[in-house]
Amino acid sequence: MKKVLWIVILAAALAAVGVAAQRWQVEAPNRTVELVYDLPGLEQVSAEAGLPLEQLLADLKAAGVETIAVQPESLGERMLAGGSVPDEVLAALPADLQELGSFLTLPLAFYEEQFQLVQAAGLQTAPKLNTVPWEVEPVWAAYHPELIILSGQGSVDLEELPVSDGVLALVEFSSPHVAASEASRVVRLHGISAREMRVLSDERILNRYVRAVRERNIRVLYVRPFMEEEGGWQHSLRLLKDLSTRLEAAGFELGTARPFASWQPSLLLTAVTAVGIWAAAVLYGQILWPRLARLVLAVGCLGLIGSLVLLRISPLLAKQGLALAAAVVFPCLALECQWGRKPFWRAQSVFGVSLLGALFVVGALSGTEFLVKMAEFRGVKLMHVLPIALAFYTAVRPIREFLKREVPVRWLIAAGGVGLLGVVYVLRTGNFGLPVPEIEVQLREGLENLLRVRPRTKELFLGHPALYLALRSENPRRSWLLPLAVIGQLSLVNTFTHTHTMLWVSLLRTLYGWAGGLVFGWVLWRLYQWGKEWLRRDSGLRVLRVR
Repeated sequence: MKKVLWIVILAAALAAVGVAAQRWQVEAPNRTVELVYDLPGLEQVSAEAGLPLEQLLADLKAAGVETIAVQPESLGERMLAGGSVPDEVLAALPADLQELGSFLTLPLAFYEEQFQLVQAAGLQTAPKLNTVPWEVEPVWAAYHPELIILSGQGSVDLEELPVSDGVLALVEFSSPHVAASEASRVVRLHGISAREMRVLSDERILNRYVRAVRERNIRVLYVRPFMEEEGGWQHSLRLLKDLSTRLEAAGFELGTARPFASWQPSLLLTAVTAVGIWAAAVLYGQILWPRLARLVLAVGCLGLIGSLVLLRISPLLAKQGLALAAAVVFPCLALECQWGRKPFWRAQSVFGVSLLGALFVVGALSGTEFLVKMAEFRGVKLMHVLPIALAFYTAVRPIREFLKREVPVRWLIAAGGVGLLGVVYVLRTGNFGLPVPEIEVQLREGLENLLRVRPRTKELFLGHPALYLALRSENPRRSWLLPLAVIGQLSLVNTFTHTHTMLWVSLLRTLYGWAGGLVFGWVLWRLYQWGKEWLRRDSGLRVLRVR
């Protein structure tokens, strides 16, 4: 049965390879990044430095900027200026003053003279639109913008926009819901707020912009100027020049941002991919519960049928479910596939099966909407916890034997520390978990500048070293280190669930993490051997005895 299941898995992997090849062809040509400059910031610089706004726009055009973002007056600005607020807007405001704050930043009206000023300077305008409960007069439509910036919560009905041919720039982390069918019009935008510009160094700003382009398929960068106390206009122009140089060095060019080509693989390829994922689930289930092999097979067949039916009814939900199944099953299955006599070759077989899981994730999460994060992987917390629980289950016997021993108090303290680290690990998953310490930020950026793409920390310093140590133990398949080792494998697969990251970046990050993690594991093993020998020779202190 195992051989048959492996044949099915490898045959289905060919369909996933086909999807990955299509995605590579879609991603590769899209290397143009558009710089969009903030008009309100320019107006503030003009007022502070006494420089004509026309001169600032001319300087930007000479620096390669082609687009200026025009922001409407907000409700709060109108109220502070003592202007009148339309009745329809007043009717939409909440009666509770505590809820009013979230409405003050919403747009109220555009000023046509701003569009005229930008157009007279020979530059394109990009109106900033937000989802609001009232109508904002679209005076920008007369200027036929090539780029429209969308932000806010809720949904946007594109049929209500007065223009139908502009490229839509969705603001990262603040994107309204747009129908997936519009993915061929969408690019992603990343900006740094004025508050952050005041505290971040130039190097941190540049790294952040380049990282967004290279690692998250950002194709529009929203740039703000420095104020007088931050170095003024010349400082802003130097940053623009450095940013252009960094982007070109990273393999990108400045120009007009274009969406990814429309891409939607055949559902037949996804169906074949589903067969491979469920075959892997059955294989792992039978390894885990050999006495229930027939029941596991029956459950796997029902799961496959359910996935295929869901693929016809709701393709997006089916793809997300299949990707989650692959992300949970393959890291655990990889730890069971320790083929070879030496630890090094057993490690390579584990790595190969995990990569196979990453391939199936790529095969499941297909379509242009995934490339621009209009659709994304679901179940991040679950995929970071369930494989660890399953790995713990496989190691439960040696853990039970270990728990029967007399345990020193210091070991209990250490166990509490490990538990706390586990909580931190779960909270650190996703985009909005615990904040990253400054020292880790510096380490990440150092690795990024050295290697171009940094490996994932949990793979480099935890998961892969733990796997190497587990493979050097007396019983690698039931080592108590497996719950830590599986973290490296699930992180490897998780890298490819970030479909808004180009495939070559994910591959390079994975290879760096794997090679560096094995080296670090080898160093830890040598230190362990040296420490054990040193303690064995210790006859005076008797600090610890390591078997």
